Amino acid sequence: MRNLLTLLSLSLSLGPYLILAQSSDSNTNKEEPSVLDTLFGGIFSDISGSNSSDDPLPSTQAVTDYQSFILPNDFEITDQPQLREYNFEIKLIPFENPNRTATANPDGFTRQVYTINGQFPAPVIECNTGDTIRVHVKNSLDIPQTIHWHGISQNGTNVMDGVPGITQCPIPPGGSFTYEFPIIEQYGTYWYHSHFANTMADGIAGAFIIHSPNDKLKRGTDYDEERVLLIQDWMWDQSTDIVAALKSPEGYRGSPGAPKGDSILINNIGQTNCSSPNYPEGAECNPPRPAEIPVIVGKKTRFRIINIGAHSMLRVSIDQHEFEVAEVDTDPVFGPTIHEVPIAPAQRYSIIVDANQGKAGDKFWLRANVAAGCMDKVKQDGLAVFRYTNNNEQYDDGDETPDTQPWNDLAEFDSPCRDLDDQYTLTPRDPIDAFTKPLQTHALSSKFGTFLGMQGQNITGFAFNNISFQNQIWDPMLPHVIDSGHYSVDNVATVTFDCDGYVDLILNNLDAGIDHPYHLHGNEFQLIKRGDGNLTVEEAQAMDLSTITNPLRRDTIFIPGNAYAILRVRTDNPGVWALHCHIGWHLAVGKLATMIVRPDDIKNFDQPEDWKGLCAGQNPDEEGPARRSISSSNPASGHLRSLREVKNRIISRQGPRDE
Repeated sequence: MRNLLTLLSLSLSLGPYLILAQSSDSNTNKEEPSVLDTLFGGIFSDISGSNSSDDPLPSTQAVTDYQSFILPNDFEITDQPQLREYNFEIKLIPFENPNRTATANPDGFTRQVYTINGQFPAPVIECNTGDTIRVHVKNSLDIPQTIHWHGISQNGTNVMDGVPGITQCPIPPGGSFTYEFPIIEQYGTYWYHSHFANTMADGIAGAFIIHSPNDKLKRGTDYDEERVLLIQDWMWDQSTDIVAALKSPEGYRGSPGAPKGDSILINNIGQTNCSSPNYPEGAECNPPRPAEIPVIVGKKTRFRIINIGAHSMLRVSIDQHEFEVAEVDTDPVFGPTIHEVPIAPAQRYSIIVDANQGKAGDKFWLRANVAAGCMDKVKQDGLAVFRYTNNNEQYDDGDETPDTQPWNDLAEFDSPCRDLDDQYTLTPRDPIDAFTKPLQTHALSSKFGTFLGMQGQNITGFAFNNISFQNQIWDPMLPHVIDSGHYSVDNVATVTFDCDGYVDLILNNLDAGIDHPYHLHGNEFQLIKRGDGNLTVEEAQAMDLSTITNPLRRDTIFIPGNAYAILRVRTDNPGVWALHCHIGWHLAVGKLATMIVRPDDIKNFDQPEDWKGLCAGQNPDEEGPARRSISSSNPASGHLRSLREVKNRIISRQGPRDE
């Protein structure tokens, strides 16, 4: 927490960008703001109460520090490694009061959120290549949790990858665990998030920025300033309620399909549609002013854009400003200079924008529009103010908004969803030709349907190779492979590469009308080929795919329905690695597989005592997510509420109003 003078300074300089603190019941008028609310309104957002429309909202506040989106130029980029240590508490409450839960009003509707250290979104981690990251995580929620470090290779530290039921048992309520891993040779734009159910959609997500003297993009040469830009779709209902409904015969809001966001947040602020038929009846609707994104006039700014959302591909543009695409996921590229970039969930892009279209005080719309062609084909846009400043100072325009117009060549809102590499050439700045002919080739084919479960039951959801992931959350895969060198439980689709060299993984998206962003843990892959249809291993092996010059490298790829991609992976990182759709609602209903790399080497892995201790005393036959308490000896009840409770809660929060 900054000291009082720093808080006062930030409140004066950043006030217009931030959500003002509120103290209210969702069905009553707001109380007058306190002196602290007025003084620190630019730093704190309201985080009190729960998101049920008839629950009281006692006043409590959590930090929303928008200064963290401005990466400081005085961060020392060095090749001298150091230990960077953090203490994270995942909690509903920023202060020790068990009668208060955490809520925020990022878009006009006040709902329950999860925080790290009382912050929403979670704190930014910034480090250098070679550093060791040590994060002490205390789980003060009443549900289990894990943290996944998205894009980090975890070479030699597979136990720290943070996937419950795959690489670890989750941290139980009231429990703690320390994640520790070195940053080996990597740099670029990463992020971290909860990997328990889809609770990252409730606020547990933050940027993870790695610098290096070897970065091909140089501060002071390629750009002058750096910003983090978090974009996401946002739901009014709690993720656990949505998942429970999706798993029910009735579905969520009457549909088995993954929900479209109720609003779009840009750096944690959005504007909800108060007249939406889904807006909770009787709840106040007070959309904040759009987020302001400050840039220094006359300077080039590198925006590290991260889609931390649960479903929507978002197309980002800035009125009157073209930009250069300079990083894809974590790799610097020579990319196009364009007006709009599509970003699927979990993907990252760096764009370089020149603030050369006016003077300090001028403002333009920054747009994050839903690519609705792969959703419900209903237009949905997000807006923020792209503000020219001299030194990130405040401009008081009242309710005045930019009058700029979008570029006339932007994609239509309902046009087909396509990854950027499917439209432009993206050439890595650090050239590496396609690895030699693969020693092994395997395929993972994914689709929606009804599948046979481990207990002979029918499961409706997503699957890889006709196996819908059933998470044995207290009996993870990795310890089994360490002990025996293989995994024989049919709860998750698995491919095994036992060679030391290069391999091809074919991803077939067999869903005719559903596009998916696929993320591979622990490995950066070369994108060797895209195509339409269902590709077999034999067909891939018959292709000449050994002489490809400098293919794109990334860790998350967007594949349209009825299409495939061939990923080439170097098997220099033994481990059990998850591969899953990063639409969180799809993952929650089975869309996860695993890739086991060099199982004989995995048998030599150490098993830290605190890591093993997370599983102690738990029921290995229980399918997660599930509620667990380290202090209770009674059989744990399921975390998800009864279907009747969930159904009644959701029905009461939707439908047209009487007025």
